[in-house]
Amino acid sequence: MQNVVTPSQTPFGLCRLIGQIRGEIVLGIEQALDAAGVELNFSQFLALKRLGEDGPMAPGELARILNYSPGALTRLLDKLEQLGYLQRVPDPTDRRALRLELTPSGRSIHKRMIACGNAAAERAFAEISQAERRQLHDLLARVLNHLHGERERLASS
Repeated sequence: MQNVVTPSQTPFGLCRLIGQIRGEIVLGIEQALDAAGVELNFSQFLALKRLGEDGPMAPGELARILNYSPGALTRLLDKLEQLGYLQRVPDPTDRRALRLELTPSGRSIHKRMIACGNAAAERAFAEISQAERRQLHDLLARVLNHLHGERERLASS
């Protein structure tokens, strides 16, 4: 028997529901990766996804994007480097700095893992129409833009 979720209609109830959805999507992506023989956890997936989409970047930039502390990011990068998926290379514009980039193996695994992520996302949103997806996207984008604006206002005051 499936659990039926009846979230509270309060703002915090919506936050809780969004968190639960995120958790289910993370689990779905990890299961899809495992079924495809891609031995990555969700954090590793996210790091490789960003590097594959955005290209080489500084470790600090990736830490900011993923909301990771420098120590946690170093451990994550060490593991991905050990797996042969990324490398730290000298920054061409600043010889004191490093940049992160995918290796050929990293680019290959990136294609496979994105397919797993897309399949998991399709399963997650299978019960809603394209029109509902667009509406949900627009609503969530408005919430996110509002939160970014609030953070910027607080930082500048």
